[in-house]
Amino acid sequence: MTSPPRSRGDALEQLRGPTFVASLAGASGRRLQLAGVLRPVIALGEGALRGRAASCVVSVQQPDGRLAPVEARALNTVDLERLDQAVIEKAFAAIAPTPEGERPPLLFLPVSWSSLRSARSRRRLLRLVAAGQVRLRTIVLCEVTGIESGTPQAALREMAGEIQPIFRGVLARTTTARKTIRELVDCGLTGAAIEAAVLGDAEDSEAMLRSVLALQKIGPGVLVHAVRSVAALTAVRAAGASWASLDIVPGAAESIRLAAATKTAAGETPTAE
Repeated sequence: MTSPPRSRGDALEQLRGPTFVASLAGASGRRLQLAGVLRPVIALGEGALRGRAASCVVSVQQPDGRLAPVEARALNTVDLERLDQAVIEKAFAAIAPTPEGERPPLLFLPVSWSSLRSARSRRRLLRLVAAGQVRLRTIVLCEVTGIESGTPQAALREMAGEIQPIFRGVLARTTTARKTIRELVDCGLTGAAIEAAVLGDAEDSEAMLRSVLALQKIGPGVLVHAVRSVAALTAVRAAGASWASLDIVPGAAESIRLAAATKTAAGETPTAE
């Protein structure tokens, strides 16, 4: 029996990537809700679909029972470690093993600096990552989040050295602020990760180039998160970024164009619209 054709929305949802959720007991007794998606990642130098990047939102239960988004910096170290572990476990559970003979895909996982600076929690998380990499035949890169201004460079170098035998790359989530970038230079990091919205106007090619060049001082690999348009994808590629994670929104006209560009990059034939 012939399967019914997939709708445009189904195809976009599949490209958008698998989603995952988790409910955790917070250290303060409040419930934490984790919602994530594994966005598609384009290797810009190759022009090819190369893997997935986990993007997450955390909400905390309010006194009236509602869930409200919360910034990571508002959480304590216990909750951050629990969330890091949940992200790793859920991300691995959401993807299928790579068949023998195929090129292992990349998987970018955000992990808090709070967890990585603790030897105990770092060992626990590294065991999870090592087991998942072997089981699924995937190459995992770490995106270190929540690095505070003024963090000693020696501490960052120690962390990067400790985790690189397991993680194939260590990127710092950052901004384009000169002081922030300066503090992350020469810390043993292999690159930087940044939100596309922080980079500003995709039409300003000179500003985009300056921003990417500044980020490359941290390390050569630059991941741009949540690219939402073909223009932005073209701009970050021209500026020399290494990877872009795509924010595909089913039903959005620009997402349809972005999805077509992604399928072309992946060597697939875009569906006629």
